[in-house]
Amino acid sequence: MFRYPLLAVICWMFMSMPVFAEGDSNNSVNHSLIFQVIQDQFVLDNTTVKSASIVEGEGGVYKGLNIQLKPEAAVTFEEITKAGVGRKLNLVYNNVVITTTMIQSGLGENFLISGISKQDAQAFLNVLNANKPKKEETTE
Repeated sequence: MFRYPLLAVICWMFMSMPVFAEGDSNNSVNHSLIFQVIQDQFVLDNTTVKSASIVEGEGGVYKGLNIQLKPEAAVTFEEITKAGVGRKLNLVYNNVVITTTMIQSGLGENFLISGISKQDAQAFLNVLNANKPKKEETTE
């Protein structure tokens, strides 16, 4: 689906359909078929990310992955997240949902992703850095 591993933010996932129409009314999500309507997606890669870094606190405790978006990408991302306030957001890496949260407010140019493991954050940074476009050399 993608050329290389990407970190994607998928917004607005909802609607649950039970698998069993009959039987115990105590069916939980574990016994349900989940129908998800994905209405928007924002991909974090070199076209949208200005910079990214691992954030560590006191004593080197891992806090998360800090993302700074390019200005034009930040506008789109803010629109998507503002429209999604109160809805679920899935963070997907290598086609695996790594965290799910509720969007509390629109996100802008800078944000911290705390639901990603340090290993996945480093792998994302490695891919991001390996796929950076080469700067053209200028001659004067």
